[in-house]
Amino acid sequence: MPIQNFAGQTFVAFTDIAGFKARMKDERRGPEALDALYSWGYQIIANQPADRPRVEGLFVSDCGILFVREHPSAVTRLEALLLAVEQLNRRCFERAVILTTSVAWGEFSYHQRLEVLGIAKDPIYGHAYIAAYVDSENDSPKLYPTECRIVKRNLPDDVLGMFENHQGPIGARSRDSNQHYYFEWMRPGEELAPR
Repeated sequence: MPIQNFAGQTFVAFTDIAGFKARMKDERRGPEALDALYSWGYQIIANQPADRPRVEGLFVSDCGILFVREHPSAVTRLEALLLAVEQLNRRCFERAVILTTSVAWGEFSYHQRLEVLGIAKDPIYGHAYIAAYVDSENDSPKLYPTECRIVKRNLPDDVLGMFENHQGPIGARSRDSNQHYYFEWMRPGEELAPR
């Protein structure tokens, strides 16, 4: 199913395969890593729980851009996105593919535009996308392979409170630094997965 147009405030995750350039030197390892990212990304997005805000994604080369459809609660949107991120990381990890993921909040816009033979124009832009991408590419501080990074700048107050008070399944499995929160998806604790 094609992605419907979206414009608004939301969470955006930028994820990519760690060490992909080195994997591409091997004729087998590069395509296997892409297959893991694409096949698990498709399955996770296609089989989401109906009781959560919808997460959608675009996958290009060794990267994925995931975003959350609107919902009144920013915490619920973040939980839905981090559930998808956690599942994608766990499944790829099982196939020895490590992902790095940064998440940011802000304006995001996706519009399906023009398709003609040989080209598709689907503009993606907005502060949240740029912030997640730049943070992911920054590589500083380094991520552990069992976590994803959430940019603190511009987070809604209820999300900040959840992290600061270590509340719920996200807050209890997180740590923080000056500019980021880190969701430790492999740390034992209350599960984000649907019951």
